[in-house]
Amino acid sequence: MYSYEWDPKTHGYILTTRSSNNIANEIRPVFAEELVLLGMNRKFTFDRSETRPFMWAQKNNYFYDGEKVAQANGVRYGKPIEIDYFFDKRMKLQPVDVDSMVTKNAHIMTLLTADAKRRVKEMYDATINQSDVAYIAFSGGKDSVVTLDICHQTLPLSVPVIYSDTDMELPVSVEYVWPEVQKRYPDREFVKVKANTSAIKNWEIFGPPSRTIRWCCSVHKSTPAILYLKNRVGSDRIRAVAFLGVRGEESQSRSNYEDISLGVKNASQTNCMPILDWSSHELWLYIFANELLINPVYLSGLTRVGCILCPESSGKHSLIVSKLFPESFKKFADLIIKTSDKTFKNKQDEKDFIGELAWHARQSGVVLREPIIAPIEYGNQLTSVFKSVDLSKQKFFEWINTIGIYRVDSSLSTEKSTVYDLTIPVKLDGNRSILTDITFVYEESVKNKWDSVSFAFPNTEVQTIALPLLRSLVKKVVSCVGCGTCEANCVFGAITTTPQGYVRIDSQKCVQCRTCYDISKACWRFRSMSFPDTAKTNDISINAYKKFGLREDGVNNWISVLVERGEKFFPWNSSHPLGNKMVESARVWFNHAELIDSQKKPTKLVELFKQKGPTSVDGWELLWFTLANNSRLIRWFVSDVEFNKAFTPEELTLKLSAYFPTYELITLEGAIISLKDMLTKSPLGIDELQLGEKSHPSNHVDSAMVVLWTKKGKSCKSITRLPRNVRSLTLLYSLYFIARNTKRSAFTVREMLTSDKDSPFVSPIVAFGLDSEMFRRQCEGLRSRYPDYIGTVFTHGNDEIEVFPERHTLDEIITLCISET
Repeated sequence: MYSYEWDPKTHGYILTTRSSNNIANEIRPVFAEELVLLGMNRKFTFDRSETRPFMWAQKNNYFYDGEKVAQANGVRYGKPIEIDYFFDKRMKLQPVDVDSMVTKNAHIMTLLTADAKRRVKEMYDATINQSDVAYIAFSGGKDSVVTLDICHQTLPLSVPVIYSDTDMELPVSVEYVWPEVQKRYPDREFVKVKANTSAIKNWEIFGPPSRTIRWCCSVHKSTPAILYLKNRVGSDRIRAVAFLGVRGEESQSRSNYEDISLGVKNASQTNCMPILDWSSHELWLYIFANELLINPVYLSGLTRVGCILCPESSGKHSLIVSKLFPESFKKFADLIIKTSDKTFKNKQDEKDFIGELAWHARQSGVVLREPIIAPIEYGNQLTSVFKSVDLSKQKFFEWINTIGIYRVDSSLSTEKSTVYDLTIPVKLDGNRSILTDITFVYEESVKNKWDSVSFAFPNTEVQTIALPLLRSLVKKVVSCVGCGTCEANCVFGAITTTPQGYVRIDSQKCVQCRTCYDISKACWRFRSMSFPDTAKTNDISINAYKKFGLREDGVNNWISVLVERGEKFFPWNSSHPLGNKMVESARVWFNHAELIDSQKKPTKLVELFKQKGPTSVDGWELLWFTLANNSRLIRWFVSDVEFNKAFTPEELTLKLSAYFPTYELITLEGAIISLKDMLTKSPLGIDELQLGEKSHPSNHVDSAMVVLWTKKGKSCKSITRLPRNVRSLTLLYSLYFIARNTKRSAFTVREMLTSDKDSPFVSPIVAFGLDSEMFRRQCEGLRSRYPDYIGTVFTHGNDEIEVFPERHTLDEIITLCISET
């Protein structure tokens, strides 16, 4: 709410309504413990027994009387601490005169506190009559300590304090802070809740959490609290009011919150956030003024209190936690290493993986050692079949109650198989409709444990609407472990979870609202552990191309032959212009380039080559991006091979072996032969000798070149990967391609920058080496030209891109490419 100015007299600050040119608001006090832990006592002189802070910090920048005196660089686990100092010799530090600082700010803080208390009462009065229970959430951090103190002075004593012990908490929070805070408020009830399954076990079941897969908050924090409250009230359907210590200054997403929100984290809960607009400098003044409990980890330099290894934490967090709680840290760090499919060379390699926060970026089960393999889906016309080793008959016939109503169809059933009729309620154009005449058969497999379920639809209209719902159902069935999240979110009390982890759906209470499918798009565990379709699990080997590349070089013109022969390209016969082995190789390349479909029929992309020619820049840009996502070999190439650096085939083989250590050398060499064959015998590459007097090829958008190659005699001597700008419609195609494969419609530039071979998708930035600012500008241009196809938000710190796959298909984007001159 307020800004501040540095106050040299107290070594602190004074709140002010005037604008300030000082550092950003999120400041924190720096105590003796942090200075010693980071080794800063080598340059600063101070009293180590002093309990007051000595200076202030913003992130890793340290300020004394408003002057920046030090900066911590690259502070992370596994690396030595590096500190830059901006003064000579040694500096003597005087502690902050906390009492005087509090006194100078008392007037503003009194107003601020009174306003917060008033807001708490307004929130309680506005929500309690529509709710069954209210509670104060506690985490052990500074925000929750202040919220608890303000709420305690305002809310009835009947409102309990609930601490969700995630089993990943910093030990000091559970062992010291939680018991101590109860002593301050002896008249109020304090309750600690916990998930039935340990965090260690769930990290193995769900995989380590990441920035985009924060299953841990639902499973270990909000769900135990809601389930406790349901039991407390004695009802399986409740409305709860939670008073939370959430502040908008903590993150961009939280800055957009309203201070009262319904169902943001849980459908059964209204969140009230009375200090949402407070800044950290106001928060610390309140703590000092009221002598509130300070979690000891703040003294050592942690900026936030939470879990031992949190995907939202910084590298500095990992370093400090590893020093303060080495045993607890090691348990979770070992799990990150154990569950990763990455091959680590040594212990330092493992430390770097943890310290560099590489595990934070995980977006699916692709990089896990034991992911959930997505159910196989196949069928023809009006029949769809799902098959999976993880299908369970018991789970299927529970979860199908959330989709619709089923009964045995005696007229179609036989002694060998039972046929069921399924009726599915849906909303169409805002109105409730009923899909009927759908039948299904569940088949248990005794031999190989691959159960299957087949659905038959009366017509394509019903199939189009019902099939996405049934896909979500199957995802639910193959991944459900009874974590309790769906039960906590069900406002109708239709879902219960047994202590053994079995889910029960009450068909009388379930209204098929399918809120339980909104939990991270069907199921947190499936989202976290699944091996996405983009990984192309049908790749038998990285050397599936039989040492041939996808050619179009004037001699062996694969695209030209495909355009000419169409569906008759396959199978090979004696009159085929290409050899038998080439045709077999082309089948794999065409499949990965999506030039043919599962029936080996030419796709819309072939139509583009037909209209614009077999060497069309438009076509080869789309083809390269598609291969970057579908081909394991090209995905590796665009992720691991640096730009503007020449590599010999032998060096590329060595790099490839580092990522595929289990493959034999002969297989790796065959893969690299295929790669260089395509890059040297297609418009994707150009011989350095042919470049002549042209400027650097990456400056030419009219060329589809992605590599420059040199030759020695007739063989390829080296390959140099080139960054290049691409056509805007190539970017639009890329975004719709990713949206189709990930079943998402919104993305950030940040995740585009970090996507690689281990991510659910490779972004156009990675595939082509685009400059991020150029990428933003092109997306803005696309938004202006095609507002019905793409939206962008690149202001106020946002970097979101949205496309609309429910309106437009990938084929429509290719049609735009065809029509563009």
